[in-house]
Amino acid sequence: MCRVLLVDDEYLEREALKIIIGKNADYVDIIKEAASGDEAVELTETFNPDIIFMDIKMPGMDGLEAAKIIKEKHCDKKIILLTAYNDFNLAQKAIRINIDDYVLKPIRGKKIINLLEKYYISDQGDLNVKNKKSVFLEEFYTKEFSKAIKYIQDNFQNSITLTDVANHVNLSTSYLSKLFKKELQMKFSVFLTNCKMERARELLENTDESILNISIELGYNESNYFSKVFRKKYGETPSNYRKRKKEERIKKLKDNPLRPGVVKMNGNWCI
Repeated sequence: MCRVLLVDDEYLEREALKIIIGKNADYVDIIKEAASGDEAVELTETFNPDIIFMDIKMPGMDGLEAAKIIKEKHCDKKIILLTAYNDFNLAQKAIRINIDDYVLKPIRGKKIINLLEKYYISDQGDLNVKNKKSVFLEEFYTKEFSKAIKYIQDNFQNSITLTDVANHVNLSTSYLSKLFKKELQMKFSVFLTNCKMERARELLENTDESILNISIELGYNESNYFSKVFRKKYGETPSNYRKRKKEERIKKLKDNPLRPGVVKMNGNWCI
């Protein structure tokens, strides 16, 4: 049997865990419950649980401190922290003390059962669980990085910096910079420029806005600098790009056997 200790100062939270485990894991014996970190440390010594589900925020000794004390004496104990706070700083502290996993409330039954299977059944079958302390952060980082990308895509026309984005998703600038290189194989500045240049192409192809106005709209104070960046990215100036695209549309319309008459240009549109 898998011996489990539940630690949460909220009675209803412990009851919810008991119901989830009781209905889905007949190989689990919930040996004891605790309402504080002090109790958790004491009960661990007395009843020797295999797995400990522990809330972080509790009066007196909190879950992080209790987990640290338990891990220092019993590094083999599997400790899964529960928290209602999606806080990067808490996650970092959990990593430092070798916490095995980290679950955000509200608790999902499937997640709890998956964790029990991962840390008990797999161990019982002599399967090595690798990179335990990085597993729960992988999801956290992926989620925060997705938020960062969305924030850039919504705000690239403003003068945003890496620091602005890092503050928005509560990550350090250095770590966010590493995530860009890891996930996209490019620097933040390159990704930001790519977003701006893609928008520039859309505006050049589909509007009559002047190049000066487009450069200002994309956060470039100097149209010459904007043109330089555009040329470096696409191999031609914005004006040449607009002219070429316009000529391509005219040719396509002229070559269409189903279109009668002469192709005329009204601004940037073929009629």
